[in-house]
Amino acid sequence: MTVYLLYNKSTAAERKMADLAKKLEEAKVNFELVDADTARGIAVATDYDVLARPAIILTSHDGGVLEVWPEEDRFPSVQELAYRDRA
Repeated sequence: MTVYLLYNKSTAAERKMADLAKKLEEAKVNFELVDADTARGIAVATDYDVLARPAIILTSHDGGVLEVWPEEDRFPSVQELAYRDRA
C-alpha cells in the first residue's frame, strides 16, 4: 500500500501535509509527499484522476486505487491509514 499526499507548494496545505508526513513516518506507513506542480505530481494526479488539492490517495501494492480523499476536512486519521497499511 502507498499513501500519496498531494498538495500545492506555498499554500496553507503544504504545512498540514508536511505535518501529516511526519506522523505517517513515525507510524511506519509507506507514503510519498508529492508537490502537485512537479512532473511527479502531475503524473500522480493524472494516473489517479485527482483534481482537488490537497488530497490523499490510498493505493494497493499493485497501484490500484483503494480510496481518495479530496476534501481536507474529511482526511482519514494517521491511525486509520496505519491500520489499512497493515491489513
